[in-house]
Amino acid sequence: MRILAAVRNSFRNEFATTNHHVVNVGCCVRGPGRRARPGRVDRVSGVCYGAGVSSQTQLVQLAREDARLYQLKQQIANLPRRIAELGKERSALELQGREAEGRLQNADSTRRKLEGELADARAKKNKSEGRLSSITSTDQYQAVQKEVGTMSERIDTLESQVLEALERVDEVQRQRDAEAARVAQAVEGIEAQKRQLAADLEAAKASLEEQNARREGALVGVDGHTRTVYERILKAKGDAALSIVSLANCGICKAVQPPQVVQQLRQGTGLQTCQMCGRILVWDAPA
Repeated sequence: MRILAAVRNSFRNEFATTNHHVVNVGCCVRGPGRRARPGRVDRVSGVCYGAGVSSQTQLVQLAREDARLYQLKQQIANLPRRIAELGKERSALELQGREAEGRLQNADSTRRKLEGELADARAKKNKSEGRLSSITSTDQYQAVQKEVGTMSERIDTLESQVLEALERVDEVQRQRDAEAARVAQAVEGIEAQKRQLAADLEAAKASLEEQNARREGALVGVDGHTRTVYERILKAKGDAALSIVSLANCGICKAVQPPQVVQQLRQGTGLQTCQMCGRILVWDAPA
């Protein structure tokens, strides 16, 4: 995305035609008042400088259309991934909601279990107390009384535990309700994002054919040799084949260009490529 931003920034002006116009004359280049001279092939880049060079304005317009096309293709490639990521975020949020619900169910299950044990303890105590009136043996009477006492202590303990369990259930329920509200709000936001991204994706797909047509229209104004060089660089780089030179720096990779290259750019004498990234260079004339 930094490279794409650099491409957009480098096209910030409409670039009026400079004082040195390049005129196509087969494999020769001439400027106003100059004799035609043969094109020069750079052994490193393979670019024939001065061989059928299109005007700067035409080349910049083509690069603009390619920048828009690149952005559309990036959206079409990246938006589905982002939508899928949002789906995963929603699933994670829903899992947190289910976990909160599970904690509430566990707390309530513990409460019900304790209440069941309390009911059993009370029933056993009542049964033991009912036996006291029919016991004639002192030893048996004392044994049953001890059993009743043990049940009473157990009942006291269980009653305290039930109260604590009730408080725990109330606390967990409040947490569950708060978590449910948070998850619902977050899910609503995610769904809104997904709807917007889906709309952006459809808009990008709908614009792709039109943008391809705009690019083809921009290609008409570019001569065959320049088009071949441009397309080769664009295929290699993927994002941009052209860069604006400000002062002496490539607008994309920021490499400082040799004085000879800068001078040729200022004079408009054929295609020049960046010494670092290999993109076609266009001179940004000072205002």
